[in-house]
Parts: sequence; C-alpha cells; structure tokens
Amino acid sequence: MSKQNLKVAVLLAPGTHPVSGRPCAAAADSAALALAMKLVPSPQHLLVLYAGDADDSALAPYLAQGVSCVNVLPAVAGADVSRVLARQLQDVDLVLCGRRAGGGQGSAMLPYLLAEELEAPLLPDALQLKVGNGQVEVEQYLPKGQRRQLAAALPAIVSVHERASAPLPYAHARLQQGQIRHLSPANLAPGVCHLEPANRRARPLVAASKASGHERMLGAIASDGAKAGGVVVKQGDPVEKAQVLLDYLRDHHLVDF
Repeated sequence: MSKQNLKVAVLLAPGTHPVSGRPCAAAADSAALALAMKLVPSPQHLLVLYAGDADDSALAPYLAQGVSCVNVLPAVAGADVSRVLARQLQDVDLVLCGRRAGGGQGSAMLPYLLAEELEAPLLPDALQLKVGNGQVEVEQYLPKGQRRQLAAALPAIVSVHERASAPLPYAHARLQQGQIRHLSPANLAPGVCHLEPANRRARPLVAASKASGHERMLGAIASDGAKAGGVVVKQGDPVEKAQVLLDYLRDHHLVDF
C-alpha cells in the first residue's frame, strides 16, 4: 500500500503543563503526530480528530507542529467517546493515538474500547512503526529497556509511547496557516455510556515488616547460614496451634482482641 492510498488518522487529547497548569500538547500525541507525518505525503492527507470541549488555544500547539486541520467532535453529555470516534474512523486504515490522555483522569482505556468498536487489532506502546504489504509492524516499548516486535493486518490501531519520537518543531507560521474545524453534533448520533461501580479488590492481610533491607535480602536467599522467616508448628493440639496464630496476629497488630 502506497502513501497516496494509505488513510491515517491521529487522535489528540491535550495535556496540562505540570508547572503552569495551562493546556499544552501531550507528549504521546506529539510522538504519534511525528510518526504519522512519515506515513503520509503531506499534512493535508492526515485526519486529525479531537473529541471533547477543550478551547482552541489548547489545540493550537498541534497546528504549530505541522497539522493542517484539527477536527473537533463536540462532547455530548452521556455519550460514549469511543463510539463517537468510531463513526468517524470507519474508512481509516491506521489510527494512531497516545497511550493515555495527557491531562485529567486518563484511564488509558480509549484505545482498547475503540479497537473493540472498530473490530480492529490494537498494538500498544509503539516506539517505531512501518507499513507495508497490507500490515503494520511496530517496535513495542517494554520495561527495563526491553523491546518486542509486533505486527497486525490493516486496518489497525496503534497507541504510541511518549518516548517514541521527538515532537516536530514548533513553528508560528504553521500555527497561523492551520485551522480548527468544529463538526456539527447533529451528525454524530452518539451512543450512551453506562457507568457501573467498580468492584473493590480484597486487601490481603499482610503484616508490616520491620526488618532491615539486609535482613529481608537474607530471608529471600535463605540458606544454612541465614534464618528464614516464619514458624512451622507441627506439635500440639488444634487449640495450641490456633494460639500460635493468634499470638502472631496480635504481635503484628492485625487484630485488636
């Protein structure tokens, strides 16, 4: 598939500056834009979408990075954003987005929900990508400096890691030339999002350790010369064994009786 025929979309979610608190371009979104620009012949061939109610000033930094037009989908109360975006991405071959929103209470669930709506594969935490022979190949970021190669057939969704690529240079001239287009909410027909209370996980009953780091290390590699933690009670009746357990809980303040 050539660059002329490839349809690429980038999803934006402006972040918040950690010092000033003002809206700014999110690092992961800027990295996604830098990767997308390499896949299209010109910025005019790139579809850029934002769903929400941010001010135009929050989207302006993306225009300065080379985006020719940002399409804004207005936020509708009770609407499922993933369904709203899916209706705009039906004919897109490749969707790029940051792995999570840069500001607010980002849950990082949007790429997964969008992949479910579009019935498309999701490749998360991409650092590099290339498209060819009807598929996309990415280098995935893993902790501790590890990397992994992933591939999927198009159409596909790729969530980009913030370390993927340096953002494109900021140019005030591009900011003046770009435009922000607000789409009509009458044509969106959003679905309804149903909220449910989350199930609270059971908290394990674990005693707080007062041992030093050296003692904990010796306990982890216990041998003949290192004392392992814990007590094994093999003798006595059930009452005596229960008393040992109760003494342990009292010593570590896990019970108050």
